[in-house]
Amino acid sequence: MNIQQLRYVVAIANNGTFREAAEKMYVSQPSLSISVRDLEEELGFKIFNRTSSGTVLTQRGMIFYEKAVEMVKQFDIFENQYLQTDDDEEEFSISSQHYDFLPPLMVEFSEVYPEYSHFRIFESTTVQILNEVAQGLSELGIIYLNKTNVKGITQKLNKLELEIVDLIDFQTHIYLRKGHPLAQKEWIDLEDLKGLPMVRFAQEKEEYLYYSENFFDTSDASETFNVTDRATLNGILERTDAFATGSGFLDSESVHGITVIPVQDGQENRMVYVKRRDQELSPVAEKFVAVMQEYFDKKRKR
Repeated sequence: MNIQQLRYVVAIANNGTFREAAEKMYVSQPSLSISVRDLEEELGFKIFNRTSSGTVLTQRGMIFYEKAVEMVKQFDIFENQYLQTDDDEEEFSISSQHYDFLPPLMVEFSEVYPEYSHFRIFESTTVQILNEVAQGLSELGIIYLNKTNVKGITQKLNKLELEIVDLIDFQTHIYLRKGHPLAQKEWIDLEDLKGLPMVRFAQEKEEYLYYSENFFDTSDASETFNVTDRATLNGILERTDAFATGSGFLDSESVHGITVIPVQDGQENRMVYVKRRDQELSPVAEKFVAVMQEYFDKKRKR
């Protein structure tokens, strides 16, 4: 048994046929079939039932498949951490919650340090961000903390052996279209938002509320739009009376129809980045953090 055979089993189960799995794995179908047949002979049981309409896991095959998925995942994490190629070393990867300041920040970094030409920016759910950093797929993860989520996220950080570094304290802001009935207010009270529709970034199902990207409880909204990217969120805001919560660090060059207004909620938020506790930052990560800190220092002075 070897890791390649496990990859074949996972690919066949996920794709439903040997042919499609072979195409995805860039191998010939006969080679894949022989490899899986040899594995079944070694194990002493059938992993798949072959039918005219496709391939189905046997009962024992299903148990084997579930364990194979976890084994392949852990091997990929191990390989990513210890077998970096020259290309890997040139690529700088960060993961982040959905923030409008990311595009101008990345552009500024690339202008200051043009020698770094390969970037990976992974905007995702809070859980995936923390797992990305823990697994070494991203060197940094950008999230926020406040009194609502800090306890739960700290427990997760300790479990994954991650640590946080503070960037900037900020006030909760409400994102609205510029023609919204509340758009002319200097401050927004939470009572102003009751009964309005709202837009939020979706998280994993069944996950705890402290993983949410909302800065306060919005359960009394009249309608809720769950989205996965900033463009969709902004598009809904521009066309409705919905609101969203955010940091207030708005990229005015890319978002023209949205305004941000601070909230009188007494909430203290902290923008932080997450890193692995057992690993020093790479030179490129140190430079990125310096540019990021300078970016927030300019925001603080305004």
